[in-house]
Amino acid sequence: MRNLLRVGVVGAIFVGVLASAGCASTEQREESFAFGGSRLDVVNPNANMPVSVSSEAGAQEVVVTVQTHTMGKSANTPAWSLDGTSLNLDTPCGEGVVGYCEGSYAIVVPEGTAVFVNGAPAAAQ
Repeated sequence: MRNLLRVGVVGAIFVGVLASAGCASTEQREESFAFGGSRLDVVNPNANMPVSVSSEAGAQEVVVTVQTHTMGKSANTPAWSLDGTSLNLDTPCGEGVVGYCEGSYAIVVPEGTAVFVNGAPAAAQ
């Protein structure tokens, strides 16, 4: 019982130190892909990271931006790829028990491009 109590106290102190040390950060990463298609299929394996879509007249590329908010850990550089008409997104939040990470994606596509996220139509804003 004493060991369990000691582990709980140490964990509470560690979380308190992280919170008081101001280990929170916000990062934004962006990447562009040449694109000439009329449909883009976005594959997003992390349903907790929403994808917003907007279109831009005259654009000939897809621009992906991810914004992450972390505390007590660092965000990873996502491994994104465009394979034909499939845009594969990776999570910027690595594995780990301690810390917090959330993110969201913004995708800009050429005007007139139909966008589907995980098979469902996404409305451009």
